[in-house]
Amino acid sequence: MIRMEQEVINSANQLNGESNNKVVAVLGVGHVVNDSYMNFFQPLLPLLIATMGLSLAQVGLITAVFSVTSSVSQIIIGSVTDRFGTRAFVYLGPLLAAIMMSSIGLIYDYVLLLIVVSLAGLGIAAFHPPASAIVGHTNTRNSGRAMSLFSLGGNVGFAAMPLIVVPLVATFGLSATPVLVLPGIAVAILLYRLTARIQYLNQRVGTPFLSTVRSQLIPFVALLGTVAFRSLAFFSLITFLPILLAGRGYSLVAGGAILSVLALSGALGGLLGGILSDRTGPRPVIIGSQLTSVPFLLLALFSSGTMFIVLLGLVGASLLASFSVAVVAAQQIFPDNRATASSLALGFGLGLGGLGVGLISFVADAFSFGIEQTVFYVSFLPIVAAAFALGLPGKRVE
Repeated sequence: MIRMEQEVINSANQLNGESNNKVVAVLGVGHVVNDSYMNFFQPLLPLLIATMGLSLAQVGLITAVFSVTSSVSQIIIGSVTDRFGTRAFVYLGPLLAAIMMSSIGLIYDYVLLLIVVSLAGLGIAAFHPPASAIVGHTNTRNSGRAMSLFSLGGNVGFAAMPLIVVPLVATFGLSATPVLVLPGIAVAILLYRLTARIQYLNQRVGTPFLSTVRSQLIPFVALLGTVAFRSLAFFSLITFLPILLAGRGYSLVAGGAILSVLALSGALGGLLGGILSDRTGPRPVIIGSQLTSVPFLLLALFSSGTMFIVLLGLVGASLLASFSVAVVAAQQIFPDNRATASSLALGFGLGLGGLGVGLISFVADAFSFGIEQTVFYVSFLPIVAAAFALGLPGKRVE
């Protein structure tokens, strides 16, 4: 198995003459486009609520369903990738996401909206495990930096989409969303050309994952708990923040721009966190960043104007500083199952957190919590994530 792992690393390093930096860059571009569709419908929620008459519980169900297909399903995709290898996931995933998400503006039925968002989530999910595994193999000495650069692409795409889709819809109406399928088509072609040169993607790699879990049970539970509660806090924010902003009198365009500030600052925080983790190891970065985000979020809730936006930026930077670091931690815990490990940090754990948004929404409706009160309670979730992170490996792994 060690010999096979080394052969995979060597083939990933060589890639028929392609440099590691170019591979990470191309996959990073793919990550930009793929994850931009992950933040497609959330900025439009105030408009969808108005046009469809959706309740907070229905909004929470959309987010929960999307989280299952875009995140939880990654554990299956990662397992398939590790055992059989498939390059098709890398380029067909963004294509499916683009086609489904861009059709939202043509839909006026709630059930059909759930179906389309679910299929889009599957497309988004398909890209992450194999792409993250490739990045994890390209640079084992500076894995934090490589993964943070790759993750930066996803966070940038996530931050950029509200700045694109909201002005488009505000100017031309919901029926204009199909034009946003074009980036997905373009990047699918680019990724197809890249993966055609990576031979090992169709080879079986890794030992049975469940066998590894039994020997690493505490780090496994710690990883899932950390990612789940961190993502619960973040998904709750991106779901409830547009509603909170609308209640405070912000326009749809302004709300989308503020949501982008949160996501873009998270991208920068993730880059810094990944670089720092190469020096300190994942655990200190994860614990420190989660604890730091709590006071920033509480202060933001009681602020307004420019200070409110600045504090939200600090929330995003601290909350997502551990984003790429968690992927590195997962691949260190399960080095023979990198795609499956990535799916835990990028998918399954995120999905558990996303499912919690639906629960929070139903509880908020049941107890008649206002949106401000709901976000206040959400502010304390990163503390739970930091507590779980205590069970992660504490040393830097070479």
